[in-house]
Amino acid sequence: MSKIEHCMVRKSRHFVNAVVILGALLVVGVSAMAANDSETVLPGGFKYFVGIVGNPSVPDISWSDEELEQIKALGVNTVQLSIAWGGKPANEVLNLEDLDAEQRAKFAFRIAQARKHGLKTIAQFGIPRMVNYNPVRPACIMDPAVQQKYEALLTDFMTSFPEVDDVLVYTFDQRAWLCSEFGPCPRCSGLPLDERLPAFLNLLNDTMQKCRPNTTLWWKPWELSKGQVVAIMDKVKPAHFGLVLNPSTSNEVYPFNDRSFKSDLGVKRLVRMAFERNIPVLGEFDHTFYKPLYQVEDFFPRLIYEQMNGWKEMEGVTGVKEYYGFSPTTFSVNAAMLKAWMKAPTATLETLLQEVSAPYGPAAPIMIQAWEYVAQSVEAFPWDTTYLIGQMGLDRGSDGSHLWEPVSISNSTWDTPIWKANRRGNFMLTQDHKAHPWLFEDAGLRLEDSAALSYKAVGFYDQAIAAGGEKVEDVRMQRDIVWRTARSLRSKSLHFLETLAAQDARMVQYDEQQFTVVAKRLEALLKKDVENQAGAAAVAQKLSEFQRDPKTWLTVNLNPLDYESKATMDWSRWIPRQD
Repeated sequence: MSKIEHCMVRKSRHFVNAVVILGALLVVGVSAMAANDSETVLPGGFKYFVGIVGNPSVPDISWSDEELEQIKALGVNTVQLSIAWGGKPANEVLNLEDLDAEQRAKFAFRIAQARKHGLKTIAQFGIPRMVNYNPVRPACIMDPAVQQKYEALLTDFMTSFPEVDDVLVYTFDQRAWLCSEFGPCPRCSGLPLDERLPAFLNLLNDTMQKCRPNTTLWWKPWELSKGQVVAIMDKVKPAHFGLVLNPSTSNEVYPFNDRSFKSDLGVKRLVRMAFERNIPVLGEFDHTFYKPLYQVEDFFPRLIYEQMNGWKEMEGVTGVKEYYGFSPTTFSVNAAMLKAWMKAPTATLETLLQEVSAPYGPAAPIMIQAWEYVAQSVEAFPWDTTYLIGQMGLDRGSDGSHLWEPVSISNSTWDTPIWKANRRGNFMLTQDHKAHPWLFEDAGLRLEDSAALSYKAVGFYDQAIAAGGEKVEDVRMQRDIVWRTARSLRSKSLHFLETLAAQDARMVQYDEQQFTVVAKRLEALLKKDVENQAGAAAVAQKLSEFQRDPKTWLTVNLNPLDYESKATMDWSRWIPRQD
């Protein structure tokens, strides 16, 4: 039996299901009419506004009527059927291979809920799923068996769930991976990715069109270099194909403009290239900063306004997609700004801020000032130092204390094209085990700048609390979170600057006059540390010991006594066969 015949047989098997669904829609005819009317409303002027129900930090979202209506109220008109995150929170579907009976039932329920609320649906999968995860071994897209496998799996999905509108595919990450032209694969060795991947994407798209014409295969070129994406885009068939992009080709989907939009030439080039080939683009954004993964939470509505305007100004961007997900129970002022912007994308920032702040009554003008300083604090953070930002003062649970070993910066990289090319050009530390003191100084000074701006926001929050109103408790909650973030950032800054000042003091300890000058700087930093930790006994004792005998203190605190480099084995070249 040919694949087309197979697909037609599958279609006939699901004809009864289609009739049942049609009957259900007729029963709720009024709702269906309302849904059709809602489709004509373009959120923010975009054809698509894709939302994820739940997020990796809050994965247990029930897809209840109330939750979907709250998400829909933001302007969302398309929902992703699973969180689809690498760690598989709540055992959510990540690959086509995950669609067992339980997950199929979950998809069926979610599709029905989406249709009930007039929402379209999109499924996200990592294709092809890697054969081995650690160490990595890709499933080869040049292997006929792999091609046939995904033709069959995608055919089964498209015919089992005929109500799903589109499919989004990752070909890296999401437990997907691609062979390297420089690797051992006998089929891919010596063949650049643009000579292999376009045909595989075309195969997936053709499979979808055979089962259900006019659906769209969206592709997220995550982990591929800018040059590779350009070359692939020039060869992939544009019909029924769409592109999903970060706001930065060298960074995460963060809610700020560091190397993003107008300043990211890679994004501009790819959007323009897609536009010229009639390929629609979905621009991704994050409205919370991965809430609640990091200390920073969603009290910076200006940055949401700028994110949305950034995508709106690019010709060829036909929709947006929230990257981390929506948790209605955690909606805050950023979600309010997103909702307001989607309804009035041409309104000024001042107009929308007044709308978002109006519920705060007499405190509204003060809250706008507080949010502005939170936004400035987010912008001031040293994002380009390292990818592992949590350990740079953003990890949750920090109490403002720090160790008394010399400060260090965790760096990381992965064996993917973008990490060996563009992200290596974006982050200062990727593989280096040693770095110049000026890099540490830069991080410490910028962390203090970020902390000081958050503390300014805290001052305005205090004024807002004094102004009163019905939302005082909400203001107090925001104030406490921003205060904890400021304290953590300052603590990390002080650890950096104290490490440097201590070494400076050791360098001049035999020159009493110079030592006195340098030691005063370290003493001032320690006093600031005591203040930041509200006089905690441990740090107060450190200050007292330094003031009593600074030279002895320097021998046991912040002293780089370990000069050895550490190495781990590079397993990437020693991959055992598992077939």
